[in-house]
Amino acid sequence: MTNGEMGFSQGTKAAGQHVFAELLRRDALPYRTADGSIGVNTSKGNRLELRIVPSSDDSTDGDCHFAVTDYQPRPELFLVCVEFDGEEIASVWVFPSISFYVYAEPDEERGLVRLSLDAARADSFADSLREYVSFFRDRWDPIVQFDHLRQYMPPLNAPGFERTWEDFEDILMLMEFSESRDRVSDERIPFEPPDPDPDYGRPLIEITPRAQEQLDSIPLDDLDEVSEAIRSLADDPHPSGSIGLEGMPGNYRVRRIP
Repeated sequence: MTNGEMGFSQGTKAAGQHVFAELLRRDALPYRTADGSIGVNTSKGNRLELRIVPSSDDSTDGDCHFAVTDYQPRPELFLVCVEFDGEEIASVWVFPSISFYVYAEPDEERGLVRLSLDAARADSFADSLREYVSFFRDRWDPIVQFDHLRQYMPPLNAPGFERTWEDFEDILMLMEFSESRDRVSDERIPFEPPDPDPDYGRPLIEITPRAQEQLDSIPLDDLDEVSEAIRSLADDPHPSGSIGLEGMPGNYRVRRIP
């Protein structure tokens, strides 16, 4: 059953309840506004408006997209896009209205603005918009930390608008990267050396059983530092010899042995 078959009102109700719960979990105090949107007041007196937008996947190619009536983007307005997988909520994309406006396409005939997560991104490293803006997925910080991030979220007509919003997205990307590394450390995933690009003709790194035991015994607090050091040596365009690991917790030294 698609979201279109499920019904817009039912999808909107489930999405709204989910958003309320997520905000309460983060110590925000949401409330319903007169027009049916969700409001949040920040500690510094900023009044945020959140519009809930359930996904629509009723197109012939299965494209997941969000469509809203044309609007005037502003920093205090957020479009909280709830992606459904059948009747289940798959993820929430928390878009500042200005970001949604930048990445969406206008549908002038129907007076809509439409953002497709699966739209191709031929101009970037990402295969789709979903991958390109992944830092907006389940990212509530722009709302919960609005007072702190407001300086990076200027209106469209502000001087240096593009550069400031690039900085804003860089901050979200760093948050996503940091959380990803924390999850890897928490799961205690065994160290795996990177596979170098075969175009460079560099051989793979081979870890001996004894070396693997030493790597696995390194405390989690030190593992990222040691792994990064090994990667930096492995990325040498002219590798040779072996990599040696010396020292003790808090004071490791990684060096190349000719």
